[in-house]
Amino acid sequence: MTQADAEPGHVEVEGVALSFGSRRVFEALNCEFARGQISVLMGGSGTGKSTLLRMIGGLQRPDAGSIRVAGKEIVGLGEPGLASVRNHLGMLFQNGALLDSMTIFENVALPLREHTALSDGEIAERVHDRLAAVGLLNVDELLPGELSGGMLRRAALARSIAMEPAILLCDEPFSGLDPPNVSRIEALLTHLNRNRGLTLIVTSHHMATSLRMAHRIILLRGGESIEGSPAQLASSRDSAIREFLGKDGAEYLAHHGHEVGGAKG
Repeated sequence: MTQADAEPGHVEVEGVALSFGSRRVFEALNCEFARGQISVLMGGSGTGKSTLLRMIGGLQRPDAGSIRVAGKEIVGLGEPGLASVRNHLGMLFQNGALLDSMTIFENVALPLREHTALSDGEIAERVHDRLAAVGLLNVDELLPGELSGGMLRRAALARSIAMEPAILLCDEPFSGLDPPNVSRIEALLTHLNRNRGLTLIVTSHHMATSLRMAHRIILLRGGESIEGSPAQLASSRDSAIREFLGKDGAEYLAHHGHEVGGAKG
């Protein structure tokens, strides 16, 4: 058993149920996300990946169940309590969610101006540190519309870590990017995990990248979760799991077959 396995999850989801009208998304979902690891949420369309991220961020309330972030129960919290929890969370939205009318500098500075008492000089130092961390230089005065898709995603990533979160929620960070930018974002997320100790929870349809970067995969299926390392899921005896992972899963297993073991459903 690893140290991460022995410790409580940085984020713990227990018995969560959620429906939208007559559509049941989760019946009694149980899963956890280990501190300091990269956990990738996978599953077919409509299985609730983005919805689960929104629940962890306090943007969507479950109908029942428990969600603990860094040991704090967030279900039932009012806005002041949720705001306190969100100070420990960063979120990278699929579309970047930068404000088109503001420069890149002001976009990254926005959460610092709204939620801290830092001076203008301290904010500028923090903004430039975060932009440098994602490989963006000399973009202060540019508007989001003047950046390429890959640069825009990196600017959004810089803003998501501006508040020095302990947990980073990433909703489809590779969506719509060409292969070089997929590799660049993958490298940046892996670097943030290794060098800043961030816990990453990532939703993704990008199979090969997910298998490479994940410490653990949480596969959502039928309102429940199946958890395991990439090798454990790739070697699963469940034909539906092997079919979902497809060629990328088979290639991963061929290279990492010594790590095989059963997945936990």
